[in-house]
Amino acid sequence: MISLQNRFYRTLSEAIDSIPEDNHEEAVIDLNGETIHEQVTVNKPHVTLKNGTVEYDLGAYEILSDGIKRGTFRTYTLFIDADHVKLDNVNVINSNGHHEGQAIALMIDGNDFVAENSLISSYQDTIFLAPLPEKEYEAGGFRGPLEDRKRIMRNAWFENCTVEGSVDFIFGGGLGVFHDCEIRSRNIDAEINGYVCAPSTPENEKYGFIFNECDFTSEKDMDDSVYLARPWRHYGKCFILNSKIGSHIKKEGYHDWNKPDSHETCEFKEYNTGEDLALRVSWLKEVNKEDLKYISSLNKEDKK
Repeated sequence: MISLQNRFYRTLSEAIDSIPEDNHEEAVIDLNGETIHEQVTVNKPHVTLKNGTVEYDLGAYEILSDGIKRGTFRTYTLFIDADHVKLDNVNVINSNGHHEGQAIALMIDGNDFVAENSLISSYQDTIFLAPLPEKEYEAGGFRGPLEDRKRIMRNAWFENCTVEGSVDFIFGGGLGVFHDCEIRSRNIDAEINGYVCAPSTPENEKYGFIFNECDFTSEKDMDDSVYLARPWRHYGKCFILNSKIGSHIKKEGYHDWNKPDSHETCEFKEYNTGEDLALRVSWLKEVNKEDLKYISSLNKEDKK
């Protein structure tokens, strides 16, 4: 059973609904080792989920009763729609597989989100961190709960987590810090097995996705088939430092998503990975002292 403050609930959504809208104290929901098969929205602040699994199965290609595709942003398993939410020893899984398109496991549109000791798993588009870009490439491309919202910069901290996926499996415009995490690429039996991240960082933001002391790993038989990042929008930012890079990562490291003009605008940086950066793309940006000072100052209590 799911427990919250010595009360028990049949569903995770019921437990969340019982929390006051203006909650100011930490509300700890214990999943007690159970696997919860729900599509869940956490819309109350200061909520901690711990000790269990939240799993659901939705893919973007599904045609709904109105004849419209579900689309990426209605596939989430867990939607964080409040500030100060934490996952502790929680598996968040979208089990849809890689044949039905995008399948978000964790969608975040709140500040000061923290995940520790957790697994976030899907194939394409595993984690989305808001904001969305200002404009979609095709009509209805952002269909879902975020479509009409104001674009607000969000921040998230992942520590001692495993994040796994295939194509663009960490994406969005927010500030996402991954510290001491395993970033695992999954095999989709293709010549290009994927791209780890696809940032759409707003132009006026200095940092996007930061990977510090992470281990980039893969499933078997994936050598030289994955890129570290490609820009979803032209000012996408990704910084990888003090990390181990597996043999599945292509020597050039990064892809421009067929946007050659993004070479001047996006900021992909890499430092102390043991890799030969001379083999990386020519438009990889240089790391400076300000970058290193900023990274050293980061912690999960003060992420910006």
